[in-house]
Amino acid sequence: MKFPTSFVPERRLGPELIDLPLENYTLAEYAGSLADIRKVNRFLGDYRATLKHFSSLLPADARSLAGPIRVLDVATGSADIPVALVKWARRQGICLEMTAVDNNPGAIREAAIFTRDYPEITVARADGFSLPFEDGSFDIVLCNKVLHHFSEEDTVKALREIDRVAAIGYVVMDLRRSWVAWALISILTRLFTGNRLTRYDGPLSVLRSYTVPELDALADRAGLRGRRVIREPFWRMVVTGRKN
Repeated sequence: MKFPTSFVPERRLGPELIDLPLENYTLAEYAGSLADIRKVNRFLGDYRATLKHFSSLLPADARSLAGPIRVLDVATGSADIPVALVKWARRQGICLEMTAVDNNPGAIREAAIFTRDYPEITVARADGFSLPFEDGSFDIVLCNKVLHHFSEEDTVKALREIDRVAAIGYVVMDLRRSWVAWALISILTRLFTGNRLTRYDGPLSVLRSYTVPELDALADRAGLRGRRVIREPFWRMVVTGRKN
């Protein structure tokens, strides 16, 4: 595979298949794509990185609080991140009350199935650009590998909404754009899945993602004060911040 001289490609703007209307793919293809995303999240560190940054935002007395920690996961997909957090919280003796939202009806269907054994998680349909919640409704707000689907303007809108409804802090993870990451995901998607959506969208997701400076600038435009943009392994990055 031949690489360009720069290891950071220009950002692509074309839509991923999963962003197109439902008539462009079958429910089975969509469910298969979400299953592939769960595998990636599990084996390439999304769960581990989310837990690390999430736990750092929890109050020191989280185990002894009278009420639950309220958590929102925006654009939840099949809600595997909420399930991973609930499993961890159960082991730690921490009470979570999680709301998992997505604007794709297929995602809501899959999330409802995936979370049926986790009463701590409520699944609902909601638009991430206009969340139907009051300011500070949740202690911690999460969003995993979604921003690369958006234009810069929409990314700023989404970050503002995340910041608005978070009372304590937020953890927003996404990919980092790189030719190396693109090459690796191109190879992996062809070796480990036959899903048409995953094979097309996986490499394009990398090319649609931001760099650390780009995402930091967008977070600044969104008004996320006190934030940090942290590099994580496997070409990921996290925007996280504590509000109080």
